[in-house]
Amino acid sequence: MSSRLDRWKCLLLAAMMAPTGWLLGQGPVPAFPSMEAPRIGQPRAIATEVKLKVGHAEIAFSGAWAPLERNGKVLGFYLKGSGEFTYTSTFEPEGPVVARNLKEWCSEKAADFQRNRTVKVLFTEGRIFLAGMTGFSPDGSPAESLDGAYGGFKTRWDRVDDHVPLHLLAQQESNAPSQPVLIAELEEGGRKWLYTFDGVDQLEETLRIGEPFRGSDPELKGWEYLVKLSSQYIGWDPRKALPPVHFQVSGLDVDLQTRDNREVTMAVEESILTREAGQQVFRFELWNDLVLEKDTRHLKLRRILDGEGKPVAFSHTHDCLAVYLPAPAAPAVPFTLRFEYEGDFLIRPASGSYWQLGVRAAWYPMPVNLSSESYLFHGVVRTTGDWTAFLPGDTVRRVREGEWNVVETRTTKPINFATILGGKYFLDEETQAGLTVRIATYATKPGDVNKVFKSQAFNIIKYYQNFLGPFPFKEFLIVEKNEWGYGQAPPGMMYITRDAFEQAQNVKDWEAVAELMDTLNRRGYSGRLSVKTMDVRHVFAHEIAHQYWGIVVKMPSPLDQWITESFADFCAALYDGDYKGKSRFEKNVSMWRGQAGDSSDKAPIPLANELIEKDSRDRFFTHRNLLYAKGPTLLNALYQEVGDRVFLTWLKSAQATFRWKFATTKQMFDLLSFITKKDYTPFYETYYWGLQIPPSHH
Repeated sequence: MSSRLDRWKCLLLAAMMAPTGWLLGQGPVPAFPSMEAPRIGQPRAIATEVKLKVGHAEIAFSGAWAPLERNGKVLGFYLKGSGEFTYTSTFEPEGPVVARNLKEWCSEKAADFQRNRTVKVLFTEGRIFLAGMTGFSPDGSPAESLDGAYGGFKTRWDRVDDHVPLHLLAQQESNAPSQPVLIAELEEGGRKWLYTFDGVDQLEETLRIGEPFRGSDPELKGWEYLVKLSSQYIGWDPRKALPPVHFQVSGLDVDLQTRDNREVTMAVEESILTREAGQQVFRFELWNDLVLEKDTRHLKLRRILDGEGKPVAFSHTHDCLAVYLPAPAAPAVPFTLRFEYEGDFLIRPASGSYWQLGVRAAWYPMPVNLSSESYLFHGVVRTTGDWTAFLPGDTVRRVREGEWNVVETRTTKPINFATILGGKYFLDEETQAGLTVRIATYATKPGDVNKVFKSQAFNIIKYYQNFLGPFPFKEFLIVEKNEWGYGQAPPGMMYITRDAFEQAQNVKDWEAVAELMDTLNRRGYSGRLSVKTMDVRHVFAHEIAHQYWGIVVKMPSPLDQWITESFADFCAALYDGDYKGKSRFEKNVSMWRGQAGDSSDKAPIPLANELIEKDSRDRFFTHRNLLYAKGPTLLNALYQEVGDRVFLTWLKSAQATFRWKFATTKQMFDLLSFITKKDYTPFYETYYWGLQIPPSHH
């Protein structure tokens, strides 16, 4: 696991294989002027304690220090001696989250935080980068050299995954030189603490702690990932406004080819639209190296070209990418960047006959802000042999060209969450009323189960069109994955695991399985049974609902994920009830309320992703209970209060108002208030941002 918490990975500064395939010839890469590492300057000793305050943090220090300089400019300081760092959380909703995070990862800090909402760290070494602020200018008498100590400190922090302070400093220097940035890397014994005050990009101050990677791979040794303990917001409030967006990827064009389903060459073109003046440095996430249990995979970015084919300066390290334009981009005028790269980063789960480049995985240059992605997608994928690929959008062509199986797709509306999957698949399809439902079965030819799934998909889509509006795509693709126990819904697609196919073949009464799943869920069961269990009808309905909630109406940040998950699950329950009767709907309601009660005291719904429990099983159930149980419980309370007609009007109005746009939860409640002429702010604050569960209407 890592800072992404779902895969083995860390940066390795390894040499890469020579370029292959159709990538264009190499050219000189322009220099990135603010990427040169600073050098340590003349050390000094501080006799009197000095203090630095920023945001909700304060650093006090005495001992030896040395400036970190580049081209005569001081970027920060290296500290060695005795220091105290204090951090206070004043964002009320995160109180229980921070307390539990501290208990999980550094239990000795939890009690103090619960008393005064403050974390105190006593550190002996530290490095502070700062820009756009004054007030920290330590002096002192000459001291002994700190070169050796600083070299060791730098080496240790260079082995922290997803952490490149120079990228944020470059962004501040070029994009917003008057805005404050501070990055404090502190060591308390053998523990790393990272405090960041980002007044330029994310507009957040965060507190993180380092955690060693666990695993037998020797290349993981010495590497750590960061666990976020707290986030507070600078100049904006997520309860009231959209997150800051400085630029948006408005077009994503992918060209991928692979001969062996491991090695891949890619060219990705992104159309980018800036929202404000002065934007010259752009930050993305993009894989470097992925450490698996058996081997290490690599992605090598060869070059970036602008719209005129000229090379652009960049820095790519630690799965982070910073791009430096020759001049600031003009606001509201789109420009294009072409990224050319290659590597062996196609990973086949359990050595099976498929690979996937997943949702919100950094296989293409991905903006850090979720709301910076809303793009028209075009993709071409070339595979060989009997492998074929699947990707979002209407099919432009699916043909054989020489040795290549070529698939090309295109969307006509802006999406996010693009994904590509390639493997040994057989296709089956049916068209009704202008909609094509296509089934891709893994490694086996289509069977009778495909008829069931196509019929089910058409029925669910027809049902949703009554109150959510027209289905957003001309094609809907259902892809079988050789895994167990889940579904996922990228744009115009559904991934669903093989147990759904087996169950549809072998279990005639899906309701019996649904009953069993209800019982298992209430008991918190997470294992596998000899008889595979999945409430296939509900999973289908939930994943198809994501085409409306998540794809058409988009969540602008993880704080609004309930718009994706809770609304989708409630719509699926409405389908359950209309198909099988009120009792089936009521069973969903009962299950939601029971699961919500198991986790409602841990975190409010919007902070479900901010609570990081060590045990992956606990983390899974907490996340599920908040977004898939408490969220639908809130929706059911509203449904019972306003009635069926008004509630469905709200859903349909949301789909019309925010069609192909981002919507915050606040905007959703404002729309409900407009429809009903009632203020739902207290409900929003008490149940969504608070820990309480609305009372039952029964």
